[in-house]
Amino acid sequence: MHEKLAELIDNIKALEEKRSELAQKIREENREVYPEALEKNLVHKVEPLELNCRVAAVDGGLAAQEFHGFDLVLTRALSVIFDYKNSKRASHLYYPSRIPDAEPDALTALDSHEFTWHKSLIRLRKEIEVAYETVEKHKPDYIMLDGSIVPQISDKPSEDSPVRPLYNKLLEDYKRLYSTCKEKECQLIGVIKDSRGKRFIEIIEKTLPTHQKGVLATSHDTSFLHFLLNAGERTFEFHYSNAEKEHHVLKDLGEWSPFIRTFYIKPVKDDRPLRVEFLKTSRDAGEVSSLIYSLSTINQKYAYPAILIEADMRAAMDRSELERACRNLLLRAGRRVSFLPLRRDSRPFR
Repeated sequence: MHEKLAELIDNIKALEEKRSELAQKIREENREVYPEALEKNLVHKVEPLELNCRVAAVDGGLAAQEFHGFDLVLTRALSVIFDYKNSKRASHLYYPSRIPDAEPDALTALDSHEFTWHKSLIRLRKEIEVAYETVEKHKPDYIMLDGSIVPQISDKPSEDSPVRPLYNKLLEDYKRLYSTCKEKECQLIGVIKDSRGKRFIEIIEKTLPTHQKGVLATSHDTSFLHFLLNAGERTFEFHYSNAEKEHHVLKDLGEWSPFIRTFYIKPVKDDRPLRVEFLKTSRDAGEVSSLIYSLSTINQKYAYPAILIEADMRAAMDRSELERACRNLLLRAGRRVSFLPLRRDSRPFR
């Protein structure tokens, strides 16, 4: 065991050294043009922004329990709204409240894949609904989501799935949010804290000789960009996908797909880069990156907008909330076969 662990550590160290060396070579080349990049130069300096604006952040929480005859899902979502004056928080509020009540939902006869889709889609619909209502009622200058601003491929059910109508409704919710943000001149931003994408890697690979591509083949975006970017720098802006019409989810978003843009930013030295997505309307990557940079440099070892951290803490679901909901259900329903727990959750011998 110890020998295997030592070998694993040596391999990781060697790979990180190769990533660092390649990143340094790429920076020294100072290439101005990259295929599919929407700006000149690979690396851009990010300037801090004096904050005199209203910023909102949305996050959601989820808890689920499988029973013999149905699946119970509890969700909640909320927005945190900060007003900044001279880069200091002047006031704050929560929508719909500091800790909203969790909402129950249930479906029957779902297989394991459908249950996973159902959970994700229910949570996303609640988050996007709250985001839309926040823009309508509180008119922030910026609204941030904890995660992507588009559904993920893993969230898309098969055509014949009983939860496919829920996905179709979610798409309409996203389009409504995009339209409202554009109309109200509110910048929509998604911040992904732990990205493991390959899109940026694929763009860079096209410019490298064959003998250098092996390093990127064993890297995902942030594991390489940690060495490429210095604190206070970002990458060029690029499209979410290189073929929007062919992307499994973007093609479902229709005319909005070309407006989904992406870049990476490294706010502080001792933490990893963030992936940032934004809806390209009136503001560009420079303005969006300045906002994210200004909100993410409070902690030198954890670079993430403080307002999103607050939203995450408020939205998180505690296990005790699910247990209370289950007890309440059992008290009201009595002993029915549909409410029996799964065998794996009720083993009498451990």
